[in-house]
This record gives sequence, structure tokens and C-alpha cells, in this order.
Amino acid sequence: MALHARDDNFIEVRKYRAGSTLVAAALALLFEGVLPKYIPHAELIELPLLVTVYFSMGRRNPVTALLLGAGIGLAQDAISHLPLGVYGIALTVVGYLACWVGNRINVDMALGRFGVVFLLYFLERAVVALIRRFLLEQPVASPDASWLIAALLASALAVVLFRQLDRVSKT
Repeated sequence: MALHARDDNFIEVRKYRAGSTLVAAALALLFEGVLPKYIPHAELIELPLLVTVYFSMGRRNPVTALLLGAGIGLAQDAISHLPLGVYGIALTVVGYLACWVGNRINVDMALGRFGVVFLLYFLERAVVALIRRFLLEQPVASPDASWLIAALLASALAVVLFRQLDRVSKT
């Protein structure tokens, strides 16, 4: 009698071309800094969040996801008006949860990606608001319809952007 381990729930771990994560993160940060000057409310799209979610879900390695979220978040702090560490903390949490979701479900389908980004967008905004309110003692506006609209736009953009980023993965 032979025992065989069979795993039907295996989800592929993606590998990416050298430097693709750094280039994608740098472009996201560049657009995050430049677009609001030309397009009103463009900062609501949160391109660094989308890059963090994509690469964290694809690599499916919690340590890499934490470091990626922290690195991109700290770089986003450097170009934002918030104190250093706010986005670093928020994107670290988002990176870890994106990795966790990527390990549990197949997020290669458009609807799955849309849903994950939609939920993680609200989580990131909530973490930033909580840090600003309780740690920095700054006034924070309560969630309103702009959060919902921004989450829908970011999720729709994520579906398109993730399909383009799939091209840099090694298959």
C-alpha cells in the first residue's frame, strides 16, 4: 500500500523578471507624485497600493510581502504630506493580507482581483485614518462616498493593470 500526497488546491507562485518589482514600484510612486498636479483627486487611486497588492498576491511569500509593503509605503511617505511611517505601516498590513489571500484563493480571475483590491483599499484607508486619528492626533474626515467611488475606480484600474503586469511574470 503506497501513500501518495495529492494537493488539488495548489496555487502557482509567480516569478518575475529581474527588476520588474522595482520598476513597477518606481513608476507607481512617480505617477502618485505627478498625476495629482494635472488630474484633480488622482491621489485617491493609490497606485503604490495596487503594486503592493499585485506582487504580494503573486509571490505568495509573507516575508517578501511585508518587506515590499514596508518599502513601497515608506517611499510613498517620502512623497506625501504625512509623517514618515504612516503609509509604511498601512502597506505592510495590506501586503501581508494580500499574500494571505493569494495563498488561500485563486486571484487570477478579474472578479477575484476586483474584490480583493476593493476590500484592501478600504483597509488601507482605514489604517491610515486610524494612525492619523489616534497616533498623530490629527482630525480625520469620516468615510464618505468618495471612498466608495475611489475604491471602485482603483479596483477597476487594478483589473486592467494586473493584466498588464502579468506580462512581466515568468511562465
